[in-house]
Amino acid sequence: MYDPASPLLRVGDSTGSLPGPEAKARFAEDRLLDAVIWCEIMPGHTVTEADVMERFGLTRAAARAGLMRLGYDNWASPQARQGWQILPISGALIGQVLEARRFAEPSLANARLSAEARREIADIGLVTAALSQRREEGAVMSFRHYVDRIDSLLICAINPLTARHLRKLWHHSARITRFLEDEHGGQALHRVDIAELIEAVLAEDGDTITSLRLRLIDTQEKLFMRQLLQSEAPLSHRSGLIVSHRPTDAATNRRNL
Repeated sequence: MYDPASPLLRVGDSTGSLPGPEAKARFAEDRLLDAVIWCEIMPGHTVTEADVMERFGLTRAAARAGLMRLGYDNWASPQARQGWQILPISGALIGQVLEARRFAEPSLANARLSAEARREIADIGLVTAALSQRREEGAVMSFRHYVDRIDSLLICAINPLTARHLRKLWHHSARITRFLEDEHGGQALHRVDIAELIEAVLAEDGDTITSLRLRLIDTQEKLFMRQLLQSEAPLSHRSGLIVSHRPTDAATNRRNL
């Protein structure tokens, strides 16, 4: 879903002039968000300003501003004398993201595209039809790029406040997908609804758009669950439905028998 070249990100200065301090700060913020979403910085990992400066070639001020922005948007949390911990991926987070998307994504049914956007989506339909059955790495990456572009055009054609919320949910979903899918093991998300989605978008068929988006969320949920069930990581206290009892509780229960 996440496309670093999409209009979902800030648009840089196209005048050809040297970027000013504000543009440099925005670059740092976008580059760090990109790294988090694509799991260049792994979930739960703790990074410092020095790490970010060395890894991404940023100044200390830019690195600090970028990390603080991640913290402001709840992608990371400060750890005393250690750095910033990137938001871990948990079952609870996955459930919250999917639930929120089920409320937000039906708004895409209200998208009203410009004539130019409609022509672009029609052209994308021809390209994705040729790429959809190919499994070479380059073909898969190109297919995903075009799918991302469809999502970008749709989200730019709805209420901007709703779009901002949905954009962040898509970023979370992209990170979760990137973290959990196993392309080499055959456990990767591949969209099979694109032709039907394009037809619905061009026909402004809101009911079908809503149905397809909800079906996509269900498909992602199944992939996430399948991958989580293969994880050997132990559950922590209160991470599941079974609540451990303290010794004092057990003693009280024996006295009540």
